[in-house]
Amino acid sequence: MKALSPNCLDDFLFSNATDRLTLELILQRRLPFPLAGKSGILLHGTWGTGKSTLAQLLPGLLETAYSDAWDLAQGVKSMPVHEPDHCLTEMFRCGGGLSSTSIVQTVNNLTDKHPLWHFSQHNYFVFDEVDRLTTGAQQSLRSTMDQPRCMFFFTTNYVSKIDRGIINRCHLVEMNQVTSACAYVSLGQSILKNMGIAPDVVTHTTLEGFAAQARGSLRDFTTAVVMQAISLGGTVP
Repeated sequence: MKALSPNCLDDFLFSNATDRLTLELILQRRLPFPLAGKSGILLHGTWGTGKSTLAQLLPGLLETAYSDAWDLAQGVKSMPVHEPDHCLTEMFRCGGGLSSTSIVQTVNNLTDKHPLWHFSQHNYFVFDEVDRLTTGAQQSLRSTMDQPRCMFFFTTNYVSKIDRGIINRCHLVEMNQVTSACAYVSLGQSILKNMGIAPDVVTHTTLEGFAAQARGSLRDFTTAVVMQAISLGGTVP
């Protein structure tokens, strides 16, 4: 974790171990992506679990993986974004009248040009809250996902509202409340360390209590830990 901002997979919690493994295999370049018509990663789950943050981080992590700046043999759990300014991501915040025409034109304009500036040789497109797109816009988006040299990253709280064609073209990654509250302990300790507090000053029981109260929201969990650290003399970096 860089300051209090996530910058690697270990800064996120996943409710499904198989889904996390899928991300690790893609970042390790052991599972080719895109492959067999799957050119997207759809992060779905409840509010506050870090879906939007991870969706925006994944292109940078892929750039690190393809840049050879990180030894992939040591795993990718703590692999950070190497050169964030090098990664050019087209971000769509869905809703608010975002039209299918605008989406298709943006994707087509970029795919007409070979992305030489990216180590992966692919363009990156992030769609936050993709369920807010109209049915027609989702259908148009579905068709653009077959374009070459493109990777798509989606977030939604309502996977049932997503066009089945989009879902079929994606690896689905669930981000809901983690069953075991102890899974939050290491994340809480990382926050404490970043704020200048020794990790063992706050007990595991206290951190697990914060996790239980947060009910899966990393926003609420992080806020609770930050408030506790401040009360102990810690400072926000």
